[in-house]
This record gives sequence, C-alpha cells and structure tokens, in this order.
Amino acid sequence: MHTPQWQGMLIGGRYRLISLLGQGGMSQVYLAEDEKLRGKRWAVKEILFSDTDTNTFLEEAEMLAKLGHAQLPQLVDYFITEEKKGYLVMDYIEGPTLQDLFEQHHREMPITQIVQIAFQLIDIFHYLHTFQPRPIIYRDLKPSNVMLNEHNQVRLIDFGVARQFKQGQASDTMQMGTIGFAAPEQYLGQQTDARSDLYTLGSLLYYLLSGGHYAYLTPKPLGQLKSGIPEDLLTTVHLLLQDQPQNRCQTAMEVRHRLRSMYPDEPSSNSKQKHTSPIKFTDQLIVVGGLFAGIGATFTAVTLARILHALQIPNALVEQPTIDPDLYMLLYGDRHAPDTYKFPSQLLQDPTLMHTSTVWTNGFTTWVPTDPDGMTANWQSTDSFKLLHMIKKPIVLWDVSTQWEHPAVKELCNCADSIIVMIDASPGKCTRPSSRKFINLFESYQKRGIPVHYIARGNIPTQFRKEWEGSLPAVPLCTMPEIPRDDVLNAIWKGECIQDSPAYLPTFSEALGPILREMLPKVSLKSLDRPRRKSLFSKFNKLG
Repeated sequence: MHTPQWQGMLIGGRYRLISLLGQGGMSQVYLAEDEKLRGKRWAVKEILFSDTDTNTFLEEAEMLAKLGHAQLPQLVDYFITEEKKGYLVMDYIEGPTLQDLFEQHHREMPITQIVQIAFQLIDIFHYLHTFQPRPIIYRDLKPSNVMLNEHNQVRLIDFGVARQFKQGQASDTMQMGTIGFAAPEQYLGQQTDARSDLYTLGSLLYYLLSGGHYAYLTPKPLGQLKSGIPEDLLTTVHLLLQDQPQNRCQTAMEVRHRLRSMYPDEPSSNSKQKHTSPIKFTDQLIVVGGLFAGIGATFTAVTLARILHALQIPNALVEQPTIDPDLYMLLYGDRHAPDTYKFPSQLLQDPTLMHTSTVWTNGFTTWVPTDPDGMTANWQSTDSFKLLHMIKKPIVLWDVSTQWEHPAVKELCNCADSIIVMIDASPGKCTRPSSRKFINLFESYQKRGIPVHYIARGNIPTQFRKEWEGSLPAVPLCTMPEIPRDDVLNAIWKGECIQDSPAYLPTFSEALGPILREMLPKVSLKSLDRPRRKSLFSKFNKLG
C-alpha cells in the first residue's frame, strides 16, 4: 500500500488533505483539516479544468457563496491554483448518503420515510427555484448526493452541475446529470428549468419505492413493482416522470400539496416525528371561477360552502387576493367579521397571528375574504400555498373570479383536486377570444388528469340547449338555479346567506347534486333533501 501523492498536501495555504471522500469524472472531494482553525474540518472539492472552464468554476463558486439554506452546503472559501485546479471549501457533513442507507436496508425503505425525505427535498428545491435574482436549477438529484444526519434531516450536496436559469435561453451550455435520474431534456441539449429538477425527484422516488429500479429502464408502472403504495403517490410520481415538461408537475409547491393530501401532518425538516399511515379522506382544493365576469362564481362558491356546512363538513372559502374584493361586503363583514379578524396579507406578514381569535367562522365554514380596500403588495404563488397550509381544512374552495392567467392561480389549478367553471348560455360570450383562451387552458388541465366541471347559470331553453352544449368543451355537469334577485338582495342587506334559508337550501343542494357527488362520493346527501309533504292518507294512518 502506497501513500497517495495528495495525502498530507497543503492547499490554499491552510487546508491539509486527509482522506478521499468521493470522486467523479473531473473532480474529487477530500476531507481536510484547517491549519488556522485547529480541529476544524472541511470538505474540499478539487476540480480539473482548462482555461475555458475558469468562468464556469467561478460561477459555481459565486452561486454557492450566495446560498443561505441550512440544508445546503455552506461555501467558506474558493480559489484557483497555478496548476489549473479549482478548489471549493465547504462544510463537512458527517453521515451516510441516502444510497448508503438504501443499501443497508436491503433496498427496502418505509414509504412514509421516503415521503418525509421527499418533503425536505421539495422545500430545498422551492428555495433554489425561487432564488433571486435568478432561479438555480440543481440538475443532479440522486441518492448519493443526498445525506442524512442522525435526525433524518436531509442535506443536499455536490452542486457541480447546478446552473442559474436564464429566461429565454434555448439550451444549457452543458448538458450534465446522472444517467438513470436526469430529465430527458438534459440528454437532448435543451433548456432545463425547475421542472427538470422535479423529473429527477420523480426518478429518485421511483428508484426508492421500487427497490432500486430505474424509471427510464423499467417499462412497468411503479404499482406493479411494489404493492401498498397509495394511489395519489403513484399518480404524483407518474406526473413527475412525464417526458414533456409541460405535462409534469410544474412547481415544487404543487408536488408538496399533492403529497400533503396524503400526509397532512408532515414533520418539518428538523423534526424527529415520524409519519403516521396515510389517511383515507384526503384534503381537497377546489378552484372556482367564471368564464367571464359577472357570471356568479362567488355566489356559487358561497353556495357550495354553505351546503358543506349543512352537511357538517369543515370547509373554507378563500377569495383570491388579487381579484376585485367582493366577499367581505357580500358577507356583511363590518357586522359579522370578528374585530380580531386578519386578512390574508396580514397573516402572511406575521404567521403567528393565525389562531382561533383571528379566524372568521360561520358554523363549519371559515371565511377568508380579501381586504375590501384591496391588496397593496404583490401576491406571489408561494403566498397562496402558505395561506393554504395555514388554513388546514378538509375542503378549501378558492374563488379566482376570471383571473385564470394569473401565475398564482395557474399554480393553484395545477395542483387542484378539481376546477369549477361557471358559464352562461349566451351564444356570444363563450366564443370571445378571452373565453376561448380560458377553455384551452382548462383543456390543458384536463389532459393532466385534473377534473374540470362546468356549471351553467340559469336554465337554457330546450330548443337551443343541444346546439349550445355542442359548442362547449364539455356538457355542464349541472345548472345553478335562478333565485329572485329581490330575495338575494334582501338577504345580503340583512347580513344573511340566502343559501342557509330552509326555503332555498334544498333547491341549491338538489341542483348542485351532481357536482357534490363528485366532491363527496362517500357522503350521503339525503339529509339535504326537500321534506316531502304528507298526504291526507298518511295523517289518518298516523292517527291509527
């Protein structure tokens, strides 16, 4: 046995190499002792490159230096030697890699542990993909680049192929990644983006859940390789592994929401808590809007909320903060909202405000209207998911009005359990350019497996109904009944929901029965049926 030439070498005037931690094609990672900070050890990555690669090395170093996430390596120093070797000095993270643990457990890991790891990787990806001034795409997720400490906290290592995303760039300057986990666009020389990282997450999940099979080599669906995987998890992995980026989950937060529907109480990255088994009744996010303005989307959302209240099912109705505020006034908020009620914008500024006294509840419904004075700050996609996480109700109805093209609304739709669209029988309105654009958007969601249900407003004359339905992408599932306007306004001015009226609740529940059965396939709606009038014979029979 000969002592390696590098062992004991002093580099950068202070880092003495002790042992080899790992190596790749053009780089090695060493364990080094700090000569200035006695007892301190670092991971030192050595990279060989030519003159033309100097800028690439410096870009990686500067990118790593800006990162400030507890689960990412912290870069403390970097330099280039006369021998054209670049060195990155980073935290030394002790612990096994995910690949090590996978092999130690004979390639069998509990599903809940795998999902817990996924949650942490999702949070890391969300941090990278929303990094400013430009998103960072990691591009090389694999078990050997994931480390776990004694608390099962994930640390993501090796940013050798990470890059900053440049909008509009046709392709990456370097197509790198690991065969078996990399996204198809990495092999094809195309631009990679956040969805490329989500593909690698799908590859990792497939590998771990299947006992070590690679998704790109195995023609069998994941469910055939391992039994007992929840259907929603199978669907999520399938979506992540779509060849075309537009057909995948679009953001890390979308994946998080899909997994949270199965594991609603997932622990944070530094928690020692273990997952319980998946629940059978999953949370639902239902996006409600209209094909055009003034169609009654908010009224329909309130109606669904109050029917759920009558069924004693906890629910929340959120008004998209970027639309013209209407819900607060519709519910007579000045009279009925608690004095301590906090609007969504206030909650996000200080999440500790989210407790019982700041919530506006009406029976089983939680109202979340926007400030009637409107939003003063920009509402980001991440804000929607933060608010959704704070609400924590089995069913959340999210009223988006007609803002279907807002980025935050698109992200909600991408992870919605269903989308409800109000339409009208007017021949001209459904053929407007804006309406056709929205319909194309709805069809793209349907292709990704997200149900889109249409509700017609008012009855359509029989002689025109067939022709009208033929012009639509799908036949309306049901029709919203017409209620005398005077009755509706009278209820609003009294600060009441006409949907709670015994005279109208059965009418609404009967009319919306088809969509309620889609939402609640296992819930009986008989308790909402209109009471039958007793016949004269039944009275005599009772008297006996």
